[in-house]
Amino acid sequence: MFLHDGGIKQNTIGVLQSVVRPAFEMAVDDDIIRKNPFKFKLSDVVPKDAYVRDALTKEQQERYLQFVQDCGGNYYDDIVILLGTGLRVSELYGLTRADIDFDRRCIHVRRQLCRTAEKPYFVTPPKTKSGIRNIPMTDAVYMALMRVVKARTPPKVELLVDGHSGFLFLDKSGMPKVAMHLENYMRGLQARFEKAYGKPVPRITPHVLRHTFCTNVQQAGLDVKSLQYLMGHSNASVTLDVYTHSSFDSVERAFEQIASSL
Repeated sequence: MFLHDGGIKQNTIGVLQSVVRPAFEMAVDDDIIRKNPFKFKLSDVVPKDAYVRDALTKEQQERYLQFVQDCGGNYYDDIVILLGTGLRVSELYGLTRADIDFDRRCIHVRRQLCRTAEKPYFVTPPKTKSGIRNIPMTDAVYMALMRVVKARTPPKVELLVDGHSGFLFLDKSGMPKVAMHLENYMRGLQARFEKAYGKPVPRITPHVLRHTFCTNVQQAGLDVKSLQYLMGHSNASVTLDVYTHSSFDSVERAFEQIASSL
């Protein structure tokens, strides 16, 4: 399609299609034209624009965590947990105390906590059936969760959301956090971090933390099926095609391991 060839994104073309299609449908109904030229599945005509989401390097992760601490430490534990588990941010904020097994060092992922303008709080299942899973804790994640549990001040009235209460992560008002809280915090931190870091860095979002976890684990050598389980993906191709990202250093290390066999 010439619009896409001219640099117009698929989402923008989709908006235009949704505007003109009803008008042409009325023209068909009025026998002005025989066929609606805009009645087609957009993805069959216009390829979806690929968004390359870069994983953070080890140095960027360490510098970012240190910067968060230097800025007061707000959301530090949230970020440590996301980097060390690959949880979706709504899965993180859907956790209750009953989902944390410190003895087995395991996180039970069972739900997402969400909020919209129309609905203040509601619970949904994880994104896919495979999203219901158990995530092992690293030492850093274990300590971060211990701090969260210890620092949590029970509100006067625990909010009940679709039969669930006791959410671990609360804001300053004692209300459960949702994705918007962390997204806004990280958005406000981006420019200051880039200035302190001294060079451009990827736009850091909760989803970039998830992407970084997946890439780190893949480069550490975890098999694909286990990685798919940790990420809660229903299809391993999503794990490999979207979330993992190889750097020259990781490829070089892997090549050195097999070079003697060539």
